[in-house]
Amino acid sequence: MAFLGLQAGKIILHYRERPKSIMSRFLIWGLLLGVVSAFLTKCSTDQGFIPVNKNLWSLSYVTTLACFAFVLLMLIYYIVDVNKWWSGAPFYYPGMNSILVYVGHEVFEDYFPFRWRMSNSQSHAEHLIQNLVATSCWVIISYLLYKKKIFWKI
Repeated sequence: MAFLGLQAGKIILHYRERPKSIMSRFLIWGLLLGVVSAFLTKCSTDQGFIPVNKNLWSLSYVTTLACFAFVLLMLIYYIVDVNKWWSGAPFYYPGMNSILVYVGHEVFEDYFPFRWRMSNSQSHAEHLIQNLVATSCWVIISYLLYKKKIFWKI
């Protein structure tokens, strides 16, 4: 997965002035990985040559995930960088302070307002609400730090 992320970055850097080349390469990578994934899994979750297994990061899981990642990256690149229909906000702000968001999440993940005792821990809706609230809090914190020009760097 890291190699494929590196590949995406190399495509962006090498074809910087040619957005159609970037988008076509992202789409080709996505389709190629999708075909490999379909072959490895026989288009099923557990009946293929190499079943999709997130816990083991099986090859079929990586190719499936990367297929969707390349296609999504191509769509977001088209919307944000090519047509400029969207600035990327509010995700721009956490990206400017990603170390702080990561460390803050790890340190404060068990504290309110990032997590609270759920009335029904099996409820997907309650998990979704809890995660949306936590993410919103980190976006707001990142935005405030961005406005004050505070950035954590390594």
